[in-house]
Amino acid sequence: MRYFISLSLVFFSLTIFAQKKNINAAWRAFTDYQSTLNDKPELKYLLKAKESIDLAYQNPETKEDSRTLTYQSQIYYELYKFYDKNSDPTTPSIQFLNTANQSFQTLKEKHPKVAATPELNNLGIFLLNSTNEQAIKSFNSKSYKDATDLFLQHYNLQNALFSNKPDTSGLFNAFVCAYKANIPEKVESISAMLIQNNFTNIKTYQLLYSYYQHNKDTVNQLKTLSTARKKYPDDMNLLNLETDYFISTKNYPKAISNLEQIIQKDSANAMLLMTLGNLYDNLANQRMNTKQYNDSTEKLFNKTELYYMRAVNHKNKLDNENAFTLLYSVGAYYTNYGLFYYNRKMTELKITEMSQKQKPIEEKRKEYNQKALPYLKEAEAIKPDDNTIITALYRVYALIGDVKNAEIYKNKMLKK
Repeated sequence: MRYFISLSLVFFSLTIFAQKKNINAAWRAFTDYQSTLNDKPELKYLLKAKESIDLAYQNPETKEDSRTLTYQSQIYYELYKFYDKNSDPTTPSIQFLNTANQSFQTLKEKHPKVAATPELNNLGIFLLNSTNEQAIKSFNSKSYKDATDLFLQHYNLQNALFSNKPDTSGLFNAFVCAYKANIPEKVESISAMLIQNNFTNIKTYQLLYSYYQHNKDTVNQLKTLSTARKKYPDDMNLLNLETDYFISTKNYPKAISNLEQIIQKDSANAMLLMTLGNLYDNLANQRMNTKQYNDSTEKLFNKTELYYMRAVNHKNKLDNENAFTLLYSVGAYYTNYGLFYYNRKMTELKITEMSQKQKPIEEKRKEYNQKALPYLKEAEAIKPDDNTIITALYRVYALIGDVKNAEIYKNKMLKK
């Protein structure tokens, strides 16, 4: 029994010795490589050093040895520099840089005193600068997945080397690259790191919102906007995004509230004025469709007209497409309001008043309908063959009793 234990101990000692030999062999080969740098670098020595240090790293007994981690970081960094300078499609230099960084960070974690020596601290700074350069290079070549990992490594290296100077830009750049590369788990994890460390900026929330919008995640869309708006309550870009969200989810009251805030600061913006008019118009027509012919519906129509008219005053700032939309919307408004007015007044009449008051009500309705014509005709001048405008003009002419023009536009509708 004692003999067996003795053999086991010997075998164990020999195993450790063999692994230590790998560490020493790696160092000797690396030293040999360094001696060739002033003349012609001999890659064979560096590859031999890599082979030995890989064996040492693969063994649990020496994997976290300070020398293993130190040599691995140094050897792999030299491999990165060699292949970055002498490009080889079969040997991506970034992989070597990744390993060099990982080894150095593990060394800082497991053996902080060793890593703090001047020589290794300088190695860390070289790694930091090379990682930043490679991250930017990857970003510029649109290799966003690689850029994501490299910017993250830069962030981690910066923290390891200078814990009092966190690399906020590196982490944000990693987030941007993860977004561009469409890596969901990285978008989620990096944004969480940004928010947790209070490194966020307005652009972070805009991109995160866009990411959730693309993935149709309305819950996180709203959560992102709510967080962003609390942090940056006066930012107009975020307010616009929130307004777009409310419009897309048909939350018109909140969209209206936001738009009214925006217009207070940009009162001559025809696009915003038209959008706000359109929201009031939608609400008014929804009420009319459910036969709510009352004062609250009237107020919505009044608001519609107010903002449409303000938009018309600045319509020269719109391109043709949006000018057409505005003019068509105003024409449709007067058409619908005429019908609202007629229905409201008729519901208020007693049966005994019908014969006396119906005709004046109908004439007033025609007056409102007729107000639509100049706007619809102006829209027609922009898009003479547009079927929506042809149909709208036919409807107005029919409502005001202009049989001749109604027939003309009916034929246009039927393409006669």
